[in-house]
Amino acid sequence: MSKIRVRVKAYLTLPELLGWREKIVELNESERTYKHLLNKLPELKEVYKEYEDKAWRLIVLVNGRHIEFLKGLDTELKDGDEISIFSPSAGG
Repeated sequence: MSKIRVRVKAYLTLPELLGWREKIVELNESERTYKHLLNKLPELKEVYKEYEDKAWRLIVLVNGRHIEFLKGLDTELKDGDEISIFSPSAGG
């Protein structure tokens, strides 16, 4: 079975919550959506759920494009993709 590798980078407050700033993740060629990536990173999935429970959303970019403008959780990933994840920020 063929594998793909993607780079996941966390920014702002997320590295402290996740315990890492950057990871390389291998996914099976047949299971390569952002949703599958969340399943491979349980700590990220938990933080993702915590933010959604508060009606906030993490900002997720795949190669600089927001997943909301792609296919959301069903966004397909390719070998070499870079996923950047930001916590929402507020200012005053």
